[in-house]
Amino acid sequence: MARTSPRGRLSLLESLQGVIERTYDLQTGVSDIGRFVIGDEGYRRLYARLEASGGVLRKVGSAGCGARTLVRDDAEGGLAVCLYYPDHLIASLERNDPTRRLDDDNVDAFATLVEELDHLLVIAERYRSRGITSLMDLELHANVSKYLVMKLFLTRMRGARRLSEAQAAWIRWHLFDKGEFADPDPEVRSRYQDAARMAARYVRVLDGLPPAEILPELRRFHRLTPQAKVAHIMAG
Repeated sequence: MARTSPRGRLSLLESLQGVIERTYDLQTGVSDIGRFVIGDEGYRRLYARLEASGGVLRKVGSAGCGARTLVRDDAEGGLAVCLYYPDHLIASLERNDPTRRLDDDNVDAFATLVEELDHLLVIAERYRSRGITSLMDLELHANVSKYLVMKLFLTRMRGARRLSEAQAAWIRWHLFDKGEFADPDPEVRSRYQDAARMAARYVRVLDGLPPAEILPELRRFHRLTPQAKVAHIMAG
């Protein structure tokens, strides 16, 4: 899924990377996104023992499915970042291709794919620019990105200029209202819930803006500090 096809067409991950980077005007320096992706075997071979021993510094995961963004110090004093997508997640998306249809059967898996990719791109961009981020900021940012990507995909599939309110409400329900935050750590559950609540509030503001104002607003939002993002949303 991460590789370019023999005909030169972009893979789904490459296409999503382009959408996210263009939306926020990110300068991530990430090329060949497939090099950063591992499945079950790669995780067992490269990360399982390291994570068990505490060698993975930070771990940003999607609730409930096992996918995660793994961040650690590298040998040269920089950051090494890797996306772990479980084999079952990729198999599910290959059976239920979100570029052909997006429905109750594949919306959660697709959201996870976008979420972890967004984490990696934001971490890369913040690291290059020496910007500030936090786990809460990453979750909030990814929630907004998931909503935007799903709206884009559904709009393209339907050949429409914009989605109906019922279609947008379907996306919001799956992303923000189902409330399936089953992590045993109460701090993690609280972070997911707060990020979903604030993202739901923010995307309603976005949906009420004239189309020409949405992209500049998203780019301003991205460049706010984590604390300023929360203040911006609560003032909206």
